[in-house]
Parts: sequence; C-alpha cells; structure tokens
Amino acid sequence: MGTGTERKRAGALLVCLLLLLCPLQTSRAEEPEAEDLSRSCRFICSGNAVEAASILTDQHTTSYFQLWSGNRLSIQSPSEMGTLVLRLSSFSSAFVLTEMDEADQHLAERTIRTDSVILTIPLEPGCRTLQLTALEEQMRISEAVIFGPGAVPQDVPHPAAPLEKADFLLVSAHPDDEWVFLGGVYPLYGGERGLAGTVAYMTMSLWERAHEAVNGLWIGGVTTHPFFLGFPDVDQRASKSLRNRCKQEDVTLALVRLYRRIRPLVVVTQDPENGEYGHWQHKLSAKAAYDAVALAGDASYDPESVAQYGVWTVQKLYQHFAQGMSQVELDVETPLSRYGGKTAVQVARAAYKAHKTQKRTPYLPGHSNPRKGDIVHFGLTWSAVGPDTGNDLFEHIPEAELAANWKPTPTPPPSQRLRPRRN
Repeated sequence: MGTGTERKRAGALLVCLLLLLCPLQTSRAEEPEAEDLSRSCRFICSGNAVEAASILTDQHTTSYFQLWSGNRLSIQSPSEMGTLVLRLSSFSSAFVLTEMDEADQHLAERTIRTDSVILTIPLEPGCRTLQLTALEEQMRISEAVIFGPGAVPQDVPHPAAPLEKADFLLVSAHPDDEWVFLGGVYPLYGGERGLAGTVAYMTMSLWERAHEAVNGLWIGGVTTHPFFLGFPDVDQRASKSLRNRCKQEDVTLALVRLYRRIRPLVVVTQDPENGEYGHWQHKLSAKAAYDAVALAGDASYDPESVAQYGVWTVQKLYQHFAQGMSQVELDVETPLSRYGGKTAVQVARAAYKAHKTQKRTPYLPGHSNPRKGDIVHFGLTWSAVGPDTGNDLFEHIPEAELAANWKPTPTPPPSQRLRPRRN
C-alpha cells in the first residue's frame, strides 16, 4: 500500500505476536537463550561528539547514529559477547569489524559490505570489545544489540543473509502489500511446505517502513533478509517529474537482475489491471514483474547481469486477480501445523500488525472483502510448464529443481558484483 498517514515510531515487537513462530523457528539444538548485554556496554566513538549509547539502545528505528568514513565505534562489554545484531538506515554499508578479548588481544578482523538493513553477526568466543570502522562516506546505525553466548531470542528479528536461490519470490510494490494482497503465499508454501521463499519490495519511503517490513516477515516466518529495490514511494497524485523517479523500464531492469541472481521458479505479484484499488505503483510493479520474466531469459538484454549470473527462465508467474490461462484460489483457512494450528489468514494478519505506520488504513489480509485485503485469488499469466489443472502454485515443477536440491555456483568476488539501483 502507499505511504501511511500515521508516522509513529516503530518500537519493539510485541512478544505475543512472535508466539506464531514457536512451532516454525526453533533455537539451535538445546542452546540456552542469550542475554541482552546492550545496556551494560560502553559505546565510544571517534570523530563524533554525539552520544552513541543513547541512540543505539533506544529501540527506535527512526533515530540513527552516523559514523563517517574512517570513524570508529567501539563497544565494550563487561562480559563475553556472542552475537551482534545491527539495524541500519542505509541500503549500502561497508565497515571493518574488529573483535578483541578481555586483554585487548585481536581475535578476528573482517571487512563487511552489505545491502541489508539488519545484520546478524556471530562473534568469536571470548570477545569483549568490538570496533566498527566505517569504510564508505557514512554509515548510519539505528540500533546495535549485543547478546551474550547462546541463541538470540526469537522475539528479536535476526534474519539470515538473503537467499541465493529461491523457489518463489513475492514482488511487492510497498512494504505491507506482501501481507495485505499476497499474504497467503508464504505461510502455505514457505512455512507449511518448507520451500525457499523471499520478498522484493519495489519502493521504500521511510526507513521506519523498511524495518517494519523485516519485522513483519519475521513474525510471518520468513527468516532470511528480503530485497529492497530502493525506488521512491510516490503518491499517484504527484507531479510527473516525481513519478518519473520510478520508471517502468528501471523497475523491470532491477527485477531482471534479481530474477537472474536468485533464480525463482515461481513469481507472485499484485493486480496488474486495477492496481488493487487503483494505485499506479501497484500496476507498475506488476507489469514490470511480468515483463522481467521474458527479459530474464533473453541473453541480449542487460549483458552485464548475463555475464555475472547467466540468463534465467521463471517457470510460472501469478498475478493477483488476473484472469490468465488458469486461476488458483489459495486455501487460507485450513490450520497449518508448522504455525501451531494458525491459518494463513491469521499468520498474515499478525505479520501485518508490524506495519505500524499503516495502522489507519482500511485494508486487512483476508478474503471476505475482496477489494480490501484478498489473499486468495491469483491468475497464472506466464508459464513455461503449461496451465494448471489443480490448485497448486507449484504444479508441474519437478522436485529436482527446488532450492533444496540446488547446487550453488562459485560467488564472484565483491568487486565484480552488481550493485543495486540507488535513489
């Protein structure tokens, strides 16, 4: 959906919502839950007079601490550290992470470059001091949570790295559309069936909404980081010059690169005709998702990503409310064993609650009000394996092609990787 009218700070997630995840996400084998050490740590920053501790531990994603290139943030703990969870307010961050023991002896040093907004970093045994040295012009850290040894608590979102190979991809115009209009897909196919699924968001307005997106995915059982394409969220009443910041051809290119990168078998996106309720960016992203399917298999289109990833053929594309060559109606009311008996509707609604800035909108995942939150009806608009005969998004797709049976190819060095679009 579009930009929300209410701009509240996104606080900590309600623990009760995370109860949905108990059957789905389990701690590492019998590992005790780690203690949050953040408030007992000392935060010291060179080259900046701003008090780091108050910002990095305030649990507000609307605030951030800015670390300029060459500046160093030191975090000292009175007891052993186990995991660092960083929330960032930038799509591109690069820094050197140095770990030291109680005697200030070096344990490890590594360079980290990321496009993620949440990083989960396991630390070396005996680590008592961390140093983060920014490598780029600026690094914006919204929150730094330091845990002791053990498993990070499940009420703290700590997604793993983005998928290298996806069974299915949800293309969402805005953060929250993945639940309001596509919300039955992940619980049924990612959670219950255990297929590898992820989400790509076309637009992003406030950083608060990016963190709401990750929080909602975590509640819904998505344990890997999503993809943010970084296009601006522009109101449909905006001027032509503003709307031109989000062009069809640019979104198509970004999706072609993503298809080639993570090789989804099935892509699911929004309503291409009416944009759910007329939103121009819903239509644009749905059209781009369709166009990108054909172009991803065309070796003459964007040779740079062909050289990096090769071409890719998406097997099936489903679009919300589309007619297509066949239709499916997702069963969103049957209890799901991996969610402790919750239905897909219940999972989607719980995940949607994380989108606090959208609280006053009239949309809610369901099926009783088709134009205000249907997560049931989809049409097959592209298929390399023929039309459906049943009611399964993965009909005709061989088990051998699923991510669980996929053999990864060597990853190019960082200097050869494509950088995503920036706005």
